[in-house]
Amino acid sequence: MSRLMPTWRHACLLVAGTLVVTGCGSEGASSGAAVIHSQGSALQQGADLLITELRAPDAARPGESFTVTAKVCNTGTQPAYPQQGPNLLQVYLSTTPTQQAPSPGAPPSPEQMTVAELDVGMVPPQQCVTHTVNAHAIPPMAGALPGAFYLGARIDTWQSVTEVDETNNGFVRGLMGVGQAPDLVVTEVKTPPDVRPGASFLADVRVCNTGTVPSSPTEAAVVISTQATLDAPASGPIPPTQARVGQALVPTLDAGRCVLVRTQASAQLPPDALSPTQPLYVGAIVDPSVSTPELREDNNTRVAGRMGVGHGPDLVVTDVTGPATFQEGPMGPLSVTVCNVGFDRAPEVRADVLLSTLPSLPPTGHTPDPATALTAAYFDAGGLDAGRCVTLSAQGYGIAPTSWQPNTPLYLGARVEEPRFVPELRVDNNNTFVKGLVGFGNGPDLVVRSLKAAANVAPGTHFPVEATVCNVGTADLGSPARLRLALSTQDAVVFPAPPEPFDSRTQVPVGSADVQALPAGQCKTLTVDAMAHQPQDARPRQPLSLGAVIDFNRTQTELREDNNVLTQGRVGLGFDADLVITDVKAPANLRDGQPFTASYTVCNVGLSPSSSTGVALYLSADAALPAVDPADLMRPVPGYMFQGRSAINTALTPGQCTTQSGTFHALRPMELGALPLSSTLNLSAVVEGPSDQRTDNNGFAVGPVGVGNGPDLVVTELQGPASARPHAPFTSSVRVCNVGTQPSPGTSQVAVYLGTGTTLPAPMAQPSLDATVALVGTVGVPSLGEGACVTQSLTGPATLPAQATPLRPLYLGAVVDPGATLTELREDNNTFVAGLMGVGEAPDLVVTGLTFPDTVAPMEPFTATARLCNEGTEGSSIVPLMFVVSTEANVTMPAPGTPFPSLSQSMAGMTNAPSIPAGQCQDVPVTLHADRPWNAPVDAPLYLSAVVDPFQGQLELRRDNNVSPGRRMGVGTGPDLIITSLTGPINTLPGPVDLGVTVCNLGAQAVSGPRVTLHLLTKPSLPQPSPNAPVPPEEFMGEATLPPVAARACVTSTVSAFAPGFGFPGTQTFFLGASVDRMQQVPEVREDNNTFVGPRIGVGFAPDVVITAMGGPDQVQPWALMQVPVTVCNQGTTPAPPHAVDLLLSTVATLPASAVQGEPVESPTLARLGSVQVPHLDAGECVSVEGFVNAVPPQAAQPGAALYLGASAKLYDPELRKDNNGFVRGPLVVSNTP
Repeated sequence: MSRLMPTWRHACLLVAGTLVVTGCGSEGASSGAAVIHSQGSALQQGADLLITELRAPDAARPGESFTVTAKVCNTGTQPAYPQQGPNLLQVYLSTTPTQQAPSPGAPPSPEQMTVAELDVGMVPPQQCVTHTVNAHAIPPMAGALPGAFYLGARIDTWQSVTEVDETNNGFVRGLMGVGQAPDLVVTEVKTPPDVRPGASFLADVRVCNTGTVPSSPTEAAVVISTQATLDAPASGPIPPTQARVGQALVPTLDAGRCVLVRTQASAQLPPDALSPTQPLYVGAIVDPSVSTPELREDNNTRVAGRMGVGHGPDLVVTDVTGPATFQEGPMGPLSVTVCNVGFDRAPEVRADVLLSTLPSLPPTGHTPDPATALTAAYFDAGGLDAGRCVTLSAQGYGIAPTSWQPNTPLYLGARVEEPRFVPELRVDNNNTFVKGLVGFGNGPDLVVRSLKAAANVAPGTHFPVEATVCNVGTADLGSPARLRLALSTQDAVVFPAPPEPFDSRTQVPVGSADVQALPAGQCKTLTVDAMAHQPQDARPRQPLSLGAVIDFNRTQTELREDNNVLTQGRVGLGFDADLVITDVKAPANLRDGQPFTASYTVCNVGLSPSSSTGVALYLSADAALPAVDPADLMRPVPGYMFQGRSAINTALTPGQCTTQSGTFHALRPMELGALPLSSTLNLSAVVEGPSDQRTDNNGFAVGPVGVGNGPDLVVTELQGPASARPHAPFTSSVRVCNVGTQPSPGTSQVAVYLGTGTTLPAPMAQPSLDATVALVGTVGVPSLGEGACVTQSLTGPATLPAQATPLRPLYLGAVVDPGATLTELREDNNTFVAGLMGVGEAPDLVVTGLTFPDTVAPMEPFTATARLCNEGTEGSSIVPLMFVVSTEANVTMPAPGTPFPSLSQSMAGMTNAPSIPAGQCQDVPVTLHADRPWNAPVDAPLYLSAVVDPFQGQLELRRDNNVSPGRRMGVGTGPDLIITSLTGPINTLPGPVDLGVTVCNLGAQAVSGPRVTLHLLTKPSLPQPSPNAPVPPEEFMGEATLPPVAARACVTSTVSAFAPGFGFPGTQTFFLGASVDRMQQVPEVREDNNTFVGPRIGVGFAPDVVITAMGGPDQVQPWALMQVPVTVCNQGTTPAPPHAVDLLLSTVATLPASAVQGEPVESPTLARLGSVQVPHLDAGECVSVEGFVNAVPPQAAQPGAALYLGASAKLYDPELRKDNNGFVRGPLVVSNTP
């Protein structure tokens, strides 16, 4: 089919954001790479240029240069060669959404200004090129500043290229601001999906300044509207289609900055909402009073979507699960999760899962068109309470719609019907849900599941990347597939369609490997040798996205070709230090305006030592991390309140970590107005490093915290039996703690439930019947002080929920304050689910332990012992007990009728499990013969699991616990060396040191003189070293050759090592480590178990004070005087000056990190009783001292509860170790009762 050719010469651009033709006609084409493929067969012979993408900033100052990136495609069949003159790309700013290529010799148009030009050269057929050009923000002569102008571009403006179609060469991106002014836009609005009329609700609004100068403070209004769009703000009365239901302060925003503000809104209806069925929409308007002059006023509004205001139920589908691929016919279990986000109970739940060729599903109540969608499963359930969810499962049956084309994926989605007996709060399209694409047919489907690499690598060097590739298809991969790695300056690695090259200015390949035959359903992890190259457009020190493409050569016919790319993580290229936060521990709730203590762990994942730095904490309504300017750390971040900074004075070498604590001050963000007490905020941490280092990974999300004055009750532990008979009483133990900032007033309650799901109903003042849970009972919780805990026992019947399935386990859970009678700092943490519990009259066999040799020879007999327990309520019968060797650590039970073991497993043996009475255990010895599964890769790890009743011949309370967790084993005829022990002194001076090492050979062949390498580690981990990689000099302690080790024998030797005294500035606490056969000169059955981490060791010139003994009474009256003797030793290498030892009384048996490190901080759970002075101690000297203190209970102590007497040595001078300064003696009864 030929294209229509216009009779006019010049073409204009119409409609911002689209490709447009005509001299002001109407024909147009869609943008994107798909144009090339969809139009290729319809083209006449020749070239055809068009612009498919135009990227530029939202605003620029007058005359300021800015970058424009244009993607130019040739959708024709011939190369786009310029014949006379350049293939010119011109960029325009115009006052109207129509743009015209300037005529040669004609005067400039007052409505349009050319701001950039670039010769793009030849463009090959069916390919695209991306070019970047510098433009200048010069407005048209008819334009007024500040203002907004249309940004567009046109290719081949000199018509140097002969094209099939000369009318589609232009593109208009949209408006761009030019001037010295801010430009406020709403980019996000978050509210509940439904609200009751007149009720309060929280609304989050994100506002950004896309202008060129800072904005002045203003407001953002939350709006409920009868219209799906909001008009730009204007002076005058509020339109009757709108109700302004909330308002939040928007602070000053620098250009390019954003802020998330939160307000408490009230669900009021607009005047025009006269009908109860009137659709309502929720959105926001920034600067609703038009008080801030902006570059643009047309982009100040945003509609989030529909909102229900009423009292009815509202059913929505939140998730659909099913197989990634399947063949026609039975497709296995499908599940759909339906939630009632409304306010009344839904009397029924009816849903179906569909397979569709389209990304949208037909509305509920409509029969799917067989050409585009077919039903795979139906679901029915009883009623669903407001605020509750239910997951329904059924066996699916897959049939492709009639329009489906082979080797194309289908969309998997679900619909939930509107209840037939009550009107739903919303009847729009929130009843449908599309999960995504699935493969259909018979064939493999390769995906890259994960990528792991170092955070930083040196440019131009090799680095290993661990890649896991899985075949999620329905057929085996029979021939190798190429895996290609890439580094990109963009957020995602792309796999362009041929013939567009994989390598580009923004993306560079760095390594590849072949994945051999891979059975369906199996995964393979391989290590790829990559080379740290940098794309051409990469900026200095820019972290790069790491990605991988499987089947890079496109040699495999797969069920899906759209899921072969994975981008995961970033890699820094450079030699700098790189500090990251790996953990932060802070209180669950903070008292506004008061100090609090938090500990943090910082690691150097870079390649150079770090200098001194600090960690800052922030509070915000926004869960996103703060964008702190490393060049100006003191500059406030809008929406984030600075909580303080803790200095890290220790320099960290590469790979080293440090855990420290600091004192911060809790302050709410100034932008937040009055919010409910239970409105949580987000705590985040930022490590502050030099501005020239990598900064994209400096933040750490600590999580939500409560801020204010109030209690916060949580369930921290729940214990119950493994099973119970229906309706029979059983006893559970529940522990409740107050993690708030004030004591809980009066007595509250905690309720224990049995439920069908992993969630429990939140506390509710007027709880309704819930068919998914059954109440076991309630027990009172006394008033708890700040930090106090209490453990209560409760006995109640094992009642089955109405929707329980017979002989299917239930979840045991608890809810504190179930009636919502207590006003708390946080209401989102009152529920706790402990785990599964069998309820019925049947046995429940579980393998609780499995012992066997770590390495065995193929098919040689060996003895294994399985610990088999019956955790059910009835005695078990004699059933098979099978032992399986698998490449999977966690073997799953096969579906009934499925062959077992599978092709990726081999049976090592089977025996009969004896009959075991309920509640009893028995050891079952068995002789096994292990071999590698026939299709297991040579280097794949193997695991041995025990499967009880594999053919499901016995009725049991639970089937989910019939397989024991797999334990790693080696199968082969060679040796297998491991290190079982490493000993040394507690502390040492730099220099020679003797270490004891024990090496065992678990294999079947002797080893002559294995080599052992000794390591000085800064953290308790030692990855398997690469055979060719040298040990860093600051870590290397020496190597030694041990005596020969016979098969299944051990040898213990004393090895002379050397403790280096350099390379770790400020660090004196280490871990001993060892590796055997580091160069892999001995072929072993397993190479993954050759490293060992031993005890801590201090190296250097410093004391090390420890408390070795502590006395005192076993019982004392409150506030009574008691005598406490303490023995203190200096196990360091230099004398320790006189110092104090604090005597402590704690409500818990372990001291906090601050006390262990010799800096105890009083808290509701820890009381400082006093101190005792310790004299000067030489190295190796001990002394006993006595102190007299009063037994003052901690604030959180409960009457009759056990307390613990402890001590903390407070030596302020540097020590070899600071992790051993605390000591807990044991329980101390503080009571007036004898």
